Amino acid sequence: MQEHQQSETPLGELLPAYVTHVLAKNGIHTVEAVRRAYPHELLKLRGMGMLRFKQIEKAFFPGKSFEPVLARRPIRHIKGSSLNGLLTPETVQALARDGIMTAEQLCAMEPKDLLKIRGLGLVKLREIERLFFPGQQYEIPRVRKQAAVDDVA
Repeated sequence: MQEHQQSETPLGELLPAYVTHVLAKNGIHTVEAVRRAYPHELLKLRGMGMLRFKQIEKAFFPGKSFEPVLARRPIRHIKGSSLNGLLTPETVQALARDGIMTAEQLCAMEPKDLLKIRGLGLVKLREIERLFFPGQQYEIPRVRKQAAVDDVA
């Protein structure tokens, strides 16, 4: 067993420290262990993202480029909402939580009231404006403290 450990090459400084740290936390300490784990087992490691994976690939597998197949999540639809497909699912969900299910209900609301809906911020408001109020953009009132900071700058 001792001979087997000596024949394996430690990672040392072959990779950036943060990549070596992720590998070590997952029990991979040698070049041979990295080669055995490539590609699927490496991708399953806790803390291993595509950036770290690509750095390992570049160091130990030059010329190779493994691209995992990513499963796409189905688009969520909110039952009973006619806004499905018009707006992003997250926006439709935020509106539905507040009882807004139709374009008519949405158009009847003021932008300042839309911003009071939990989960609906400026980005989602701009999405709604582009689709339902083309050419209009609600001016967000500045807080006095922020206005003072902006005026100084």
